[in-house]
Amino acid sequence: MILRRGLIILFFLLFFLVSSCSTQEETEKKGIIEEVTEEIALEAVDRIKSPIDKANVAKELQESHNRGVEQAVESQ
Repeated sequence: MILRRGLIILFFLLFFLVSSCSTQEETEKKGIIEEVTEEIALEAVDRIKSPIDKANVAKELQESHNRGVEQAVESQ
């Protein structure tokens, strides 16, 4: 009877020990996953914004060129 109670107590202690350790590892893994996710998201944003920024610069250059041509035509 005493041996049985001792085994039950030992089982619960081991269970709580293992469960507390796994929670700590999961928290660390979540932190790493969140960091990697953030890095990937920032890279994706850069890859999306880069062509848009280039297109805006090209648009501004085209509009500037068009204004210059219009002014040259008007001055003639």
